[in-house]
Amino acid sequence: MRIADNTLRFTGLASGVDTDEMVRKLMSAENMKADKLRQAIQLLEWRRDNYRDMTNSIRGFKDEYFNVLKNSQNFRSATAFSIFQASSSDTNVLGVNVLGSATAGSYSIDIGAIAKTAEKASTATVSAGYAGLTAINAVDMSAMKQGKEFTITLDDVTKTITLDADYTGQPPSNFATSLQGLVDSAFGSGKIAVSENSGKLTFTPAVTSSTLSVGDSSNTYLSTLGFSNGQSNMITSSGDITDFSGGNFKISIDGAASIDINVAAGAGNRDDLVANINTALSAAGVDTTVKAIADPDNSERIKFVTLDTAKAISFTGGDTDDMLSKVNISSGGVINAMSGTIDYDNSDIGKEFNIKIDGTSYKIDLTTDYAAGEDALLQAEIRNQLTAAGAPADVLVNVDGGKISFSSSNAYRIEIEKGDDGLRDELGFSSTVSSSRIKLHDTLENISQNLGTQFTFVGDKMTFEINGITFEADKTDTMNDVMNKINNSDAGVTLRYNSLTDTFAMETKDTGTVAVINNTDTTGNFFAALNIDTAAEERGTDASLTIDGVAVTRSSNQFEVDGIKYDLKTTGTATVTVSASADELVDKIKEFVDGYNELIATINGELSEKRHRDYPPLTDEQKKEMSEKEIELWEEKAKSGLLRNDPILERFCDSMRRALYDSVEGVDIGLYDIGITTSNNYKDRGKLVIDEEKLKKAIEENPNKITQLFTKDSSYDYTDSANRTARYSEQGLGQRLYDIIQDNIRITRDDQGRKGILLEKAGIVGDLTESKNILSEDINDQNERLDDLLDRLAARQTYYYNMFARMEAAIQSMNSQSSWLMSQLGMGG
Repeated sequence: MRIADNTLRFTGLASGVDTDEMVRKLMSAENMKADKLRQAIQLLEWRRDNYRDMTNSIRGFKDEYFNVLKNSQNFRSATAFSIFQASSSDTNVLGVNVLGSATAGSYSIDIGAIAKTAEKASTATVSAGYAGLTAINAVDMSAMKQGKEFTITLDDVTKTITLDADYTGQPPSNFATSLQGLVDSAFGSGKIAVSENSGKLTFTPAVTSSTLSVGDSSNTYLSTLGFSNGQSNMITSSGDITDFSGGNFKISIDGAASIDINVAAGAGNRDDLVANINTALSAAGVDTTVKAIADPDNSERIKFVTLDTAKAISFTGGDTDDMLSKVNISSGGVINAMSGTIDYDNSDIGKEFNIKIDGTSYKIDLTTDYAAGEDALLQAEIRNQLTAAGAPADVLVNVDGGKISFSSSNAYRIEIEKGDDGLRDELGFSSTVSSSRIKLHDTLENISQNLGTQFTFVGDKMTFEINGITFEADKTDTMNDVMNKINNSDAGVTLRYNSLTDTFAMETKDTGTVAVINNTDTTGNFFAALNIDTAAEERGTDASLTIDGVAVTRSSNQFEVDGIKYDLKTTGTATVTVSASADELVDKIKEFVDGYNELIATINGELSEKRHRDYPPLTDEQKKEMSEKEIELWEEKAKSGLLRNDPILERFCDSMRRALYDSVEGVDIGLYDIGITTSNNYKDRGKLVIDEEKLKKAIEENPNKITQLFTKDSSYDYTDSANRTARYSEQGLGQRLYDIIQDNIRITRDDQGRKGILLEKAGIVGDLTESKNILSEDINDQNERLDDLLDRLAARQTYYYNMFARMEAAIQSMNSQSSWLMSQLGMGG
């Protein structure tokens, strides 16, 4: 790469000198300095990457043979060196496993009892049917008219209950009796019992595990009339009007040709402007169809309304002085026709909707089921109900040909709104209590309203104790909140709710007689409401069994005896057989040795690789002259030997070899004694070789010593740098190798803030050291030097061009003077 220079220059025009070539030659020596720096940076990057490859190889060895998640393969764990296998004659009764110290033999097991937790459960269901929160009063009963609806959901099956008569004035008890018949018709006899007490309704599923809820019916009657909720006969300014100067716009009625509306200027305020617009609409002959009115909700805006809602009006801005933009109504705005097509196939009895006229809502509650051809009857009932409610007399209801619309000689704002969804509220039910079963996400206050025994609070709170731990619950807490407080506490218990049985159960996390439940209500009645006893202490039970006739008692179903780990499943008998086999451990040690040799060979390959110093990294100019294959072969040599005789890797290999042959304090055997030695071939550079027969014999004769040789731990911690030598002496071989690996590739920091040696040197991808390490910092320093050098070279190149430019100018001046002199002497053409 050379200095980038995008300047367009015209050089050598007067002198004939090739300035670009002269500058290139002058800069050649300077550019070599930049190339040297780039080559040095490339070597650092290659060297860093080689270190990372070695780190990954070491990490792979560690993950394979020192992984705590794979104890059977972890050469620091005694489990990896067990030569025993255990089997149970009945795995449904007893599961077994062996640890490092088991003894071969056959054992007779008789389990009389397994360890159990302590448990307290609700003595009765918590919910008492699905009861209304409030009693039905006379006002509520006035809503119980024929055609009114609500829904009942039983175990995910939802039915709509439609009242078949007018129950206004009847007592709730009679109403409950009638509801029973309607519910039986919907779900079948005997599925749901309907009862009444003091005006409150209760729906009780026949099956205890069932869940029931009451809901509102979906009010879709407006679609039966052909309307949508909120549909109106108006369009409104989207912003305050600030320009009252008049202008023009166009309207189209029911898609007919546009009519020009020209509004006179001179209005001084919103009301004057409304008057001017209506004058213009009258002049155009459309004032009986559409008018402007002052927006009653905003003193700076207007509305356009249709006087006949069967008409659709579209608005278009004026061609020159657009009036619509001044009143903040978009060109293209529309008042849709508010004329519904009635679906006479649907029942009308008991259906509600609202007509809002100038902000006042009038409820329409139909009492008759109308059929096609009965337009006049429907029209009369709606108008009669409007009259009875005090609606303006000049608002006409038009039902003709199965279509319904409204009209008036005055500009009324008319909106259509849906009525009440259903009877849930009137029946005394609420959305806050959603079903006949407790919902754990509901608050205690809401749940309380659906319990057989309601929660009681003292100052909106209740307190209770479990095993000496005090808990406080607020009525706004959900049941999940309370259960999480209990289950995550030091009380040692878990509280669960079973929606099928509608009961709670509290169980200890531990088993055995040491597991206990002591619970009491302090203020309020938390446990009483859950029907959980507070009087007696409950304890778990111990496991009891005999092993070869010897009685054994344990508080847990998982325990170890003489190197055998037992897992009790249920009562019964089983025979445990423990047998020894050295072959599996021989294979395991062979795999470990192969992995070690492979790692050492990989590192030794780097340490001994030949360095080709006469093959530096290629410059960009050199690469342009070479083929891809030539570049590949060159760089293969350029990358070779970058870690030759590297002190970090040499120290790592030496430490690993020494760790394997230094004696382990307290263990009287070494690798040589079990048939593992160093290769006699010097080219192997420390590889291990195995005498399999000798290894197998050593395993059979001294399995525990071999386990200690590899897994013996030290009394000193890895972080105790002051006693590192003592730790090394006490450690087994696997523990030593692991420490050495950690010293080099550890991602955690020591007490001086340092990570592993190799990570400090070159980092690793995915860790903070990826960018913060010795080599990366060297690379950054060299890049900064390169940037500084390139800046200086750019300045030098500019200096050379300026120098030649001045020379060109001087030559040009001399040529001009010479031409002038020649002309004066008469020597010109």
